Amino acid sequence: MANLSFNFNKIKRTYFNVTLKDGTALQVKMPTKNTFGKVQALNRLQQDENADVGDVIDTMAGVMADCLSNNLNRTKVSAEQIADDYDIEEMTAFIAEYYEKFVGGIQNNPN
Repeated sequence: MANLSFNFNKIKRTYFNVTLKDGTALQVKMPTKNTFGKVQALNRLQQDENADVGDVIDTMAGVMADCLSNNLNRTKVSAEQIADDYDIEEMTAFIAEYYEKFVGGIQNNPN
């Protein structure tokens, strides 16, 4: 009988290289299940015509901070930092690029 093994540390990883406004460079990893849940909450909130704009911005900042904090250097980025330093247009652009191009691109790539 063959002795087979699998090592999670040898999986080829893809990273999303991000440079923050302050010049900090991050290699961001794939999102966690928790972050996907927050994205779903954000999508529901954005579709709610009665949603408070402040709640939408806070949720966007939280999603962006979670994504950015999941990086190789373990640099933590807070939702407050994002809300203070980035406007809604910048948050929208990052979240769209991250999920549509990076996450979506990996999921659609059969290799």
